[in-house]
Amino acid sequence: MATINEQEKLIEVLKFTPRTYKIQLWGYGGEYIMGTVDRKIYDYFRQRRLNLSDFAWDSDYADENNIPEEMWPFTPGSYYDCDDICHEHGVDRNAGTLQILDENEEVVYERRLEDITGYEDSDGNPEPEWGGGEEYWIGMKPVGTVVFFGISNEKGTFFEGELPLTMPFDISKLELGYDEIDGNDIINNVKYDGEQIDNWGGDTNGKSSEFGFYLVKDSNTWEKYCTMDDIEYEMTEWFPKKVKPAYVGNYNIRTAGKNSYTYQARWTGKQWTNTWGDEADYDNPEKAIKIKEWQGLTQDPDATEWPTTRP
Repeated sequence: MATINEQEKLIEVLKFTPRTYKIQLWGYGGEYIMGTVDRKIYDYFRQRRLNLSDFAWDSDYADENNIPEEMWPFTPGSYYDCDDICHEHGVDRNAGTLQILDENEEVVYERRLEDITGYEDSDGNPEPEWGGGEEYWIGMKPVGTVVFFGISNEKGTFFEGELPLTMPFDISKLELGYDEIDGNDIINNVKYDGEQIDNWGGDTNGKSSEFGFYLVKDSNTWEKYCTMDDIEYEMTEWFPKKVKPAYVGNYNIRTAGKNSYTYQARWTGKQWTNTWGDEADYDNPEKAIKIKEWQGLTQDPDATEWPTTRP
């Protein structure tokens, strides 16, 4: 014998008019790419102080900078191809919203993803389930591995799909699947009652991007390179002004006087000048500056053999 509760549910199903729901996930997220790169390419980019972001976006960057093909981490402008570790696209679990509409475009459910626990809300109402997938971390690779990690940050609708039903909608049967990419939970699939819902693709706009080579030191630390600003050069001690640099070039200096400042200046071989001066006027005495002391690099950044900290 069916219980009264079961009978009520059966009547509800029989009275239900088949309808199609629309499921959307929108907010902030993006495209996440992670792949391995040969160590010699990492060293080459550092030695020549190349810009990885420009290489990732600009298909002409390699030609303009005479980069041989064997030193390409991927085809210039095609960063998305360096993805032998992972390649995901979706909304961030901490920066998105789930919205469900009926066939009349009426909202039947809407909630910020970060507020969904996967069980019941504070009022005892059921919620969608979370379906955790794979984890990908820069430090998961062996020491000495160079990992390329690229992110194209986007805003918009990342998932839009239809859910045709012949019985009442049950939010507890909805499952949001995600992969964790270096600490970012990226939702990349949606299921209902165990069945995958096709994604129409949605519509997003690019906002920014981040790219980097990461030389794994151990499971928790790495050395990053994207531009020359990531290179930490070993500096000499501070020398008094009476000691002249052996080479023409830019150095860190401290100015003389009560209000002393530290910044970068240029030694012309004869005098100190501001780095923002017109090069043709470097020997103009009016452009000379007074310094108290200076320091420079302990090594030549353009040396043929680039010193590395290989593990």
